[in-house]
Amino acid sequence: MEDELLMIPGPTNIAHRVAEVMSRPQIGHKDPTFVESFKEILDLTRYIFVNYTGVPFVISGSGTIGMEASIASLIEIGDKVLCADTGYFGKRFVDLATIHGAKVEALHFDLGKHADPKIIDEKLSEGGYKAVTVTHVETSTGLVNPIKDIVKIARKHGVYSIIDAVCSVGGCELDFDKLGADIVITCSQKVIAAPPGATLLAVSKRAMDAIENRKTPIHSYYMNLAKWKTFMENPKIYLATPSIQVLLALREALLMVKEEGLENRVRRHKIIADAIRAGLEALNIKFVIEEGYRADTVTGFYTPHDKAFDIHSIMRERYKIYLAHGLGDLKGKILRLGHFGNITPRNTIALLSALEISLKAVDTTTDATVGIGGAVDIAIPYLEKLI
Repeated sequence: MEDELLMIPGPTNIAHRVAEVMSRPQIGHKDPTFVESFKEILDLTRYIFVNYTGVPFVISGSGTIGMEASIASLIEIGDKVLCADTGYFGKRFVDLATIHGAKVEALHFDLGKHADPKIIDEKLSEGGYKAVTVTHVETSTGLVNPIKDIVKIARKHGVYSIIDAVCSVGGCELDFDKLGADIVITCSQKVIAAPPGATLLAVSKRAMDAIENRKTPIHSYYMNLAKWKTFMENPKIYLATPSIQVLLALREALLMVKEEGLENRVRRHKIIADAIRAGLEALNIKFVIEEGYRADTVTGFYTPHDKAFDIHSIMRERYKIYLAHGLGDLKGKILRLGHFGNITPRNTIALLSALEISLKAVDTTTDATVGIGGAVDIAIPYLEKLI
């Protein structure tokens, strides 16, 4: 079977050495080999978050498990929570906090616009809030929010900050210790480039103290970070059977991140994102997100005459390159590119070439500012920085 190039916002293509780990014989979760491997995973999780002051967590499950565990563990019924809604996954925090009994106030920002720190500051100034939630990179559009400013404002008001960094950790600048956030969440199948099935968290000591000293019990067994902390301290303890092969593959992927170096990895993602954006601009493509707030890991763009489905089909059927559709009201109007993980200049050239041909196939009137192959020509000077 010919491999597809997954250019979706997760899951992403995984390296052969990561895939090979998944095919090894099954071992038990109490096996000394797995216990030692899990301890190493926790150390590598500290590395990728730059978290040497807080508590690392690695739990079997999707990134949504990490989001819900954060809310279920920190927020008590009746707590007031401010949720910055900048897209589909910003709304997920609204849903999760509501389900777990919080008094939720959602700050809705216009499509393509970032969460304005000044507006968040004004709301938190009203007082009474327990926490604020925000996505770092909004997977549904490709927006990157100014989390440094938002976290600083939250700390000024004594409010806990919960950050969905599912599409940023390992590809965008994020230093947990310097940031000062209380909970930051990511998962295995995005920028880390491991198989789906693990969520990773960095939790501040301040947030951990609040979780362990709640007035009321946490209304969950599996999404209880106080329980999981005992497992992180001693992986021999049985809480629930972990997804062993997924976690061992995660270890291999995290080792690859460390081998490349976090700073080098962030730089690679920035260069490739710049190349893709330059190529798309040459094709007269309009971005969903305002300039200055476009993520280096995900890009959402409008398709000519809302022909997203046609372009998507051509890219996959002819060129084996898989893009993602828009979510919610954007379905059929935009396509989304996930350019993260193990992405290379070669992948970028393949993407831009196939996309240019696909655009012309569905719309012969496409007003590109370059001739055939021009998108790649414009991208190459950026990509040469990685050679």
